Amino acid sequence: MCFMGHDTATPSLTFHRQKNTWKCFGACGKYGDAIGLVMELEKIDFKAALEWFNRNYGINVSNQYGKLSKHRKVSMPKKIIGAVSSKNLSKQEFAADPEIYEWFINKCAGVSSLTGLEYLDKHGISKETATLFKLRELRDPDYALRKLISVWGESRVYRSGIAWGRDGHPTRLVWDSYAILFPFSEQGLITYIQARMFEGNKKFLNPRGVIKPLFNSDRLRITRAGKLIHMCEGVPDTLALESKGVAAVGVLGATSFRVEWVDRFSKYSVVILGDGDKAGAKFAKDISSFFMERGKAVQCMQLPEGKDVADVLTGSRKGA
Repeated sequence: MCFMGHDTATPSLTFHRQKNTWKCFGACGKYGDAIGLVMELEKIDFKAALEWFNRNYGINVSNQYGKLSKHRKVSMPKKIIGAVSSKNLSKQEFAADPEIYEWFINKCAGVSSLTGLEYLDKHGISKETATLFKLRELRDPDYALRKLISVWGESRVYRSGIAWGRDGHPTRLVWDSYAILFPFSEQGLITYIQARMFEGNKKFLNPRGVIKPLFNSDRLRITRAGKLIHMCEGVPDTLALESKGVAAVGVLGATSFRVEWVDRFSKYSVVILGDGDKAGAKFAKDISSFFMERGKAVQCMQLPEGKDVADVLTGSRKGA
């Protein structure tokens, strides 16, 4: 969401890590580089923004770039824009913490319980795919939370979004019963974790307040230009296709799709696969509109009524 506060449903603020810039495609239309972002969010002048970088990241921008003026375009060190966007600039309470996520996933066991194995089999997710994508199962949430706090501390565990609590003090994991964990990896970093729950009213639970990324985004780095990329409504369908050797990525709902992602698909032929219901049709329509606005043609494949991708591949009835 844009820091200007005009977004109410669809995020409009984007970050271009390669160019080290940001832009709001919404009402305010603001844009700039990393220094400009700090100036906007902190409501400070150019000199104070340089001091902010030195204080928060140990980067003496003034010395590194010589005499700078407010009107000169500055090329900041790589990855700074990513760090700035994830830091608590807008007083947000939660942010992705790849280091904690990686540690947590590595400490959890692979899927071996009957409940988990039956789920994977029903959804056409092979053992090889489960291993490749580091699928894990959470068996003892209370013990897991105690270990997380003992290693990382209350504040950091709380801010990572994977625990309920208040004022920086986690009291229980977001996933408070047995669950299958789906880690989201990008270039070797786990940037997000979604869990499939088997108790309670909600089937899928995500970290609190953390922006939803694209699942299996690394597929876009290893697939040759011109090839088909299938865009699925969720993680299990993506894994079901990957189990069949079909290139796929997952989106956690149309409202989580970010406009800057369109550029990442520019060299591929894109097929959008929504579930065979009204929500799935809306998913395909809404996401295809992002591509149409950028002049990119995509295909939308209509699935049979009441079916999702996994159902079609396994011949079973719909059941996420």
